[in-house]
Amino acid sequence: MLATRRSVLLVVLVVLGLALSVESASAHAFLDRSDPQANDVASEVPESVRLWFTEPLEVEYSQAELFDVSGQRIETEASIVGPDPYQLTLPLPANLPNGTYSVQWRNISAADGHPETGYVPFTIGSGPDVAIPVPPAQVDFGGPPAALNAVGRWLSLLGVAGVAGTLVTWFWVIRPSRSALSPEHRLVVAQRVRRVALVSVVVAIVGGFVALAVQVSTAGSALSVPDTLRVINDTRFGTLWSIRVVLLLSLGVFLYLPYTWREMASPLRWAGLGLAAAAMLPFSLNSHAAVPGEGRAAAVVVDWIHLGASSVWVGGLIAVLVGMVYATRGAPRKKRLAAYALLVPRFSTLAIASVIILSVTGFYASWLQVGNLIALRETSYGQTLAIKVGLMLLMVALGAVNLFIIGPRLRRSATGGIQLGRTVAAEVVLGVLVLFMVGLLTSLPTARDTINSESGRTVFHLADQDVHMSLYVSPGAVGANRYTADVDLPLEDIPAGSEVLLRTTPAADLEGVRQVTLSQTTPGRFEASGSELSIVGEWQLEVLLRRPAEIDWRAGATTTIRNTPPEERAPDPAPRFTGVNGAIWVTVLSVGIVIVVAGMRSSGGRGVAAFGAVLIVLSLGGLGFTRETPVEENPIQTTDDSVATGQQLFLANCADCHGSEGTGDGPRLAGFDAPNADLTAAHLLDHSEGQLHRWILEGIGGTMMPGFADDLTDEETWHLVNYVLSLHETAS
Repeated sequence: MLATRRSVLLVVLVVLGLALSVESASAHAFLDRSDPQANDVASEVPESVRLWFTEPLEVEYSQAELFDVSGQRIETEASIVGPDPYQLTLPLPANLPNGTYSVQWRNISAADGHPETGYVPFTIGSGPDVAIPVPPAQVDFGGPPAALNAVGRWLSLLGVAGVAGTLVTWFWVIRPSRSALSPEHRLVVAQRVRRVALVSVVVAIVGGFVALAVQVSTAGSALSVPDTLRVINDTRFGTLWSIRVVLLLSLGVFLYLPYTWREMASPLRWAGLGLAAAAMLPFSLNSHAAVPGEGRAAAVVVDWIHLGASSVWVGGLIAVLVGMVYATRGAPRKKRLAAYALLVPRFSTLAIASVIILSVTGFYASWLQVGNLIALRETSYGQTLAIKVGLMLLMVALGAVNLFIIGPRLRRSATGGIQLGRTVAAEVVLGVLVLFMVGLLTSLPTARDTINSESGRTVFHLADQDVHMSLYVSPGAVGANRYTADVDLPLEDIPAGSEVLLRTTPAADLEGVRQVTLSQTTPGRFEASGSELSIVGEWQLEVLLRRPAEIDWRAGATTTIRNTPPEERAPDPAPRFTGVNGAIWVTVLSVGIVIVVAGMRSSGGRGVAAFGAVLIVLSLGGLGFTRETPVEENPIQTTDDSVATGQQLFLANCADCHGSEGTGDGPRLAGFDAPNADLTAAHLLDHSEGQLHRWILEGIGGTMMPGFADDLTDEETWHLVNYVLSLHETAS
């Protein structure tokens, strides 16, 4: 029991430490584009401001408001979502005077339930009417600490994993392995395993209610019965939460029935396994994989299978530790070791199949949500994923020790049982931490989204002592730049009166230091604009955080400034498997892996393994047919007619920003903090025709480049690509 208490204490301390270190995560329905665009100058009052986001919005909990240049709210008609679920529209009063305004928006994603906020400044009138607006007050979503969000998700995942893993392990591992024990100890094992399963249901339900409380608070509502029912009834999160709770309660009833724990296998076991699998599906339907788009069904199924495999592994380990290792300590040593000798190879078969499935599905999920090493290395999501993978590798190593070293010793060594208990306990601790990392990942914006939002600018992540800062220089090229510093003090709030100073030391051809003061625009964010980076070369940047009555915090970085913005850091699009067929073939692939492992691990199972291999080959072929491959080459030849068509489209849609010749000097330039891209420059040739096509249709995240999917057909976009590429040839 002492070892058990130590294991539990270790898990609790580590999870609490990780939870308390969690920072508030950005949400996932990012602003994709707006009309008017940010910093745009409109000669007349628009009928409305339209905002498009990267994910569909919860209608009842997404809104926008209008503020004047001094930060005072202006009465307007209520904003509305729809008919496009990605679009939020704010009607404007027709009598607005000339001046600069800001639209403050807030939303909750209908895909994953996370909040986001921001604002879009624009000016009515002409150049002289442009003013630097006072940003609207930061929207307070209320809500509990980020740590409670992470803990709620962790408890839910831990409970569901415990239920699913316990059921699978009971039917295929523990129940057959306990045949070596006396009837008395077989009964004790069944009681302990049953208790683990029922406690897991309770943990999952408690975690679900914690998650519900977090969601209600995130929506800006009080924790009252009416507001809670409103979230349950009016949001996608609430619908999926209700389904999950009903399934868990049904599963609890099933586990309470004595039929489940009979000596002989009950035909009802498939009903229990079906309920456990169904209880995991709402998690995947409310995850990053569920974001609408091509390949959504396959992505959700991949996430679901990934969660199922991890549940079998981690939940199974918990059942083995409590239901066999600890429950049989009073059994005669010979019978206990005989039961262990049956248990280890059986559970190893489940674990091996789970690890292979986790590797395959995890690789694809990482490709979808991360995409490249930059995203893995420089984002919170990527770093958390790396920690999760490291913990899983340690679990694999301990499992190998059990299979190849401790397993063979069980029948001949008196200490084999003790060693098995220790390694399984260590695996359980690591598995519980893995599930906590999964909970963190679901609350963080994906690495791909984060990198996409940072594209087209230079980014520095600075940390020392008690200060974490991200410095963004946009576009990170010679000339006018926008400086943004996001500051986080994990141990305290940022004191009033704080400011950030940026000192720039130029390349060798110039002398002197220029200093820019970044003003606080929202809590934790400091911004300024300037043209200090005026020549090509290497620059030294020093950032100071000045807080009242404290010593200045400072950090430095070196960057190379060029004539053009830094190369794109955004990962290439991941392969997508479209339609229901893609989801079916992913499932067949996982089933094939299980059959192959089971066949290879059993005597005389070559035929079974061969059948599984056939399923794997068929599924890979099926996935190949359902794969959506982005077109990288223009299917329309570069003819004079195509270029002429593209020129007309360019003048109608792009010239206001990029200029009639594509040099970035359009009439809207006066309203921008940073220069527009020069489409005649050589850097344009670094990108494929397909990438240019996607940028035109989808826009470029983190920049003022909007998408034109609503205005241009696919064929028109390819004509436009031909014209844009001809601009460089003409300039050359």
